[in-house]
Amino acid sequence: MTRERDDQQVETLFARRHGPVDDLAADAETITRACAAMADRFRGGGTLFVFGNGTAATDAQHVAVEFVHPVIVGKPALPAISLTADIATLTEVANRDGFAEIFTHQLRRLAGPADIALGISVDGECENVRRGLNAARRLGLVTVALVGGTGGPIALDPAIDHVLLARSTDPRVVKEVQVTTYHLVWELVQLFLARTVATSEVVDERAA
Repeated sequence: MTRERDDQQVETLFARRHGPVDDLAADAETITRACAAMADRFRGGGTLFVFGNGTAATDAQHVAVEFVHPVIVGKPALPAISLTADIATLTEVANRDGFAEIFTHQLRRLAGPADIALGISVDGECENVRRGLNAARRLGLVTVALVGGTGGPIALDPAIDHVLLARSTDPRVVKEVQVTTYHLVWELVQLFLARTVATSEVVDERAA
């Protein structure tokens, strides 16, 4: 009986992940549009600003490293900054202006209209992430939200250009899908940039 119960639990653990992963594949067009927009900003000299709370703060740093120092040799490094990495700035802004402003304040001072803002939230409920994306949109940045569950207030905010949703109520599964999503984002951005370079080389050869 114990072995049978264990087998059922194992099946449940895997089954819990099937739907969200299938949904991720079904969202290929949405993800592709976001990556095309990001590649366009990078092409114009833009920088990616990434932010989130808790484990999403760690994800923000992970994303920044992926772009700044690609693990695949030969892929171009791209400018990216995690707004969660500077603890002195975070705590000073939180102390004086409130925790809800920790990303907004930084974006207003560091970002410009050529850039990209990527906010990460497990449940879409993080007010400081939502405010940061709002501030970014007002500055002219392309805004991308990587959220889970139903997407919460962040997914419903009209200031968000692209919503990438990990459809699960289990925060562990959300995190797993989000990691896969931002790895896909990196790969697709690199793909679009490589296509642009190849096209430019063909045009240059014809002109010569």
